[in-house]
Amino acid sequence: MDLFFYETHLHTCEASACGSTPGKDYIKAYKEAGYAGIFVTDHFFNGNSGVPKDLPWEERIELYCKGYEHAKEEADKVGGFDVFFGLEVNFKGDEFLIYGPDKEWLKAHPDIMIWSHDELRAELHKIGGLMIQAHPFRDRDYLQAIYVHPYQADGFEGYNAGNRVYSDCYAFDFAKRNRIKMTSGSDIHNVSKITDHIGGICFTERLKGPKDYAAKFLNASETVTLIKDDERLYKEALAELNDHNMGFVTYSDRITPDPAKSPFTKEIFVADKNDKDVPYTPYNVLEVKI
Repeated sequence: MDLFFYETHLHTCEASACGSTPGKDYIKAYKEAGYAGIFVTDHFFNGNSGVPKDLPWEERIELYCKGYEHAKEEADKVGGFDVFFGLEVNFKGDEFLIYGPDKEWLKAHPDIMIWSHDELRAELHKIGGLMIQAHPFRDRDYLQAIYVHPYQADGFEGYNAGNRVYSDCYAFDFAKRNRIKMTSGSDIHNVSKITDHIGGICFTERLKGPKDYAAKFLNASETVTLIKDDERLYKEALAELNDHNMGFVTYSDRITPDPAKSPFTKEIFVADKNDKDVPYTPYNVLEVKI
């Protein structure tokens, strides 16, 4: 059976302030790595965007799309490789990968900047789009807190190559327990990292575009297959957390977590159905049921 691998989370230097690789320079590397295509998901204007804020809306959108467009132009020259458009939007540190909009849709919706989680998701569903919470349990110094949104997203990144391993462990475990579908992505910012922490999803047929991806994901009875960077390292990380009793509850519940030894440095909130942030203790993932 043929498998078609896709990168779902990728940043370019054209639009992401943290990106260091032009869109066109990803094509050869990803094709040689065996991928069928990539989704370019640069940080939007409410995140770590490299697009100037003092320009007219339509001009900002034109600049924002350059990374994707340059990647697409290169892929069309090379042939046999798909490049699709996506975005990474930010609320208050919680970020979401969205698939379905195009340049003209963005130009027509400057109000996207003030939409709530639910409003954004509803508008995406109107056009057959998809909303995935990126790195749900990301633990970083620049975040004031960790905000997890199981009700406001269509799925979670169960594996994100930019995450600390314990964050992925919690995201994966939370999603499994609460039957949240998962994706996987490299969150790549520099093409030189492609061999270090690879991620993505795979299908048995080539994708036709972002809306085809959304339809396949939403209609799947189970989660999309994940690619982890290294299964051995992942299992070793789980074992280390359990050995140190650091608050990670395994599927078999072999340990009794100790809140004093949690690896997290930030307070965690899980949003309820009304998008109200509820304090969450990661030591007992059984408390939250979707």
